[in-house]
Formats: sequence, C-alpha cells, structure tokens
Amino acid sequence: MRAITATVFPGSGNLQALINIDNYATAVLGVQIVVLGAASYWLMHSFDDPNDLVSPVPANQMFWDSSLIPAPFNAAPSNASGSFQIMAAPLWFRLLLTNGQGSVRATFAQIGEHSHSNISMGRFAPPIIAGAMDEGSNSGAMAK
Repeated sequence: MRAITATVFPGSGNLQALINIDNYATAVLGVQIVVLGAASYWLMHSFDDPNDLVSPVPANQMFWDSSLIPAPFNAAPSNASGSFQIMAAPLWFRLLLTNGQGSVRATFAQIGEHSHSNISMGRFAPPIIAGAMDEGSNSGAMAK
C-alpha cells in the first residue's frame, strides 16, 4: 500500500496540492478527506500526465474533472469530511482550498500490488543475480 497525504491551509502559500498517483499500482484507490474549521475545497482529478516520456501534456493544459469523485466530495466547493473509494485511479489529483477559514487534509491510499512487479522477462524485468535469493545475503534480504 502506498499512502500519500496532502494538506492545504491559508496563510502559507499552500492553497493547492497536486498528488501524483502510482500508475503502476492496482487501480483501487481509497481517499479520506478531513476538513478542519470552516474550510471549503475543490477536489479534481486528471488522466493527463506532464511527466509522460512519450506524450506529455503541459501542466497548464491538463484537463481537470470531478466526475469520478462521489457526492458530496465532488461539489465545487465542498466542505465534506469522510472517505470514499475509486475503482479507476487517475494519474493526478488536485486539492484546492477555496475558502481560507481552516484547512483540508486528504490522504490517498492505493490498495494492492504494483503491476510492474509481475514482470519476469524482458528489459523491464529485475536483473537475475546469482545468489541473490540466498539466505544471509543483502540482496536476498531486500528481495524478501
């Protein structure tokens, strides 16, 4: 499991958080949002990726949407606290504080295994090192 927590709060220049989701992991994604004070926020997602090596989308041209996010968390703005699950994890989330009278914390947890860990052959497979799985070796300890 890979959990990422982002907090946005007023007076810090931190009114927006961009959260990159692991695109190699299983798609199931759990999200928890905690609103403190009278804060309101806008949570959006995007499948565009400015870091893509083949066809990057410039950050200022990314398409942001909230259709995968269930009510009441998808309102613009929202002030709901709670948890929800998304079955198709987007590449990015954007948490934007729209009212600076409190703070908003969002935690994203990807549940499951990394899909690239199943690769056993080819150029993306991990190297096979003689003795790497032997008991007592550093490589063997890391491989377990």
